[in-house]
Amino acid sequence: MRLILASAALGILVWSVTVSPTPTWLVFLTNWGLVLVAMTTLNGLVLSCIALCRKNMDGDGLPWFVSTYWFLFNVSVTIAIMITALYWILIYDPEPEDPESHDLWLDIGTHAVNSLIMLAELLATRTPIRFLHLYQPLGMGLCYAAFSAIYYVAGGTVNGFPYIYEVLDWRQAKRAGAIVGGAAAGVIIIYAFLWGLALCRDKISTSLIRTTSHDLAPVPPDRHMA
Repeated sequence: MRLILASAALGILVWSVTVSPTPTWLVFLTNWGLVLVAMTTLNGLVLSCIALCRKNMDGDGLPWFVSTYWFLFNVSVTIAIMITALYWILIYDPEPEDPESHDLWLDIGTHAVNSLIMLAELLATRTPIRFLHLYQPLGMGLCYAAFSAIYYVAGGTVNGFPYIYEVLDWRQAKRAGAIVGGAAAGVIIIYAFLWGLALCRDKISTSLIRTTSHDLAPVPPDRHMA
C-alpha cells in the first residue's frame, strides 16, 4: 500500500514540475503541498521497510526517523485537504481564459488526488493524531502566509503580477489578512475532523481487526480534546 501511495505522490510531483518548469514553481502553496505529500509517503515507505528489518523497535522514546515522519504526516494530511478546499472554492476557474493551456487532469491530480493519498495514508496505517499537535500544520500555514507577504514586499512577481494568488494580494492587506484568518480557522476545523477520524479508525481496528501496527512505536491513547 505504501509503495503505491509513494509512487502516486512522486508521480504527481514530477508531472507538475514537468508541465510547469518555471523558476516560480516553488512559490505556490499547492507545490509546497506536493513536496510535503511526497516526502511523507516516501518517509512512510522507508519507515515500513525499517520496521520490517528491525522487528524490535521498543525503546525509551520514538526514534528520530519516526518523529520526523509523524511531524510530516501531521502537516501534510491537514495542508493537503486545506489546499484542496481553498483551490476548488476560491481559485478554480471553470471557464479559463486560455482553455488550451488549462490541464484539468493536472488540476485534479494536484488539488484532489493529493488529499486522497493522505487520507489513504491515514486510514491504512495507525499513525496517531494528537490534538495538541495542531500547532504543526497551523504553523506551516502561517509560515506560507508570511512567505507570501515577504515575497510581495521584496518585489516578487508571478506572470507579471505582484502576488502569488489573486485572493492573497497583499496590496489589499485587510482582505489578505481576512483570507489568512479564515484559512487558519479552516486548518483547525480540518485537523479536528482528522483527529476524530483517527479515533474512529483506531476503535474499529481494535475491535474488529485487532492487529498491531509496525508503522509507529506504541503510543498512549489520545486524551487531549482541546
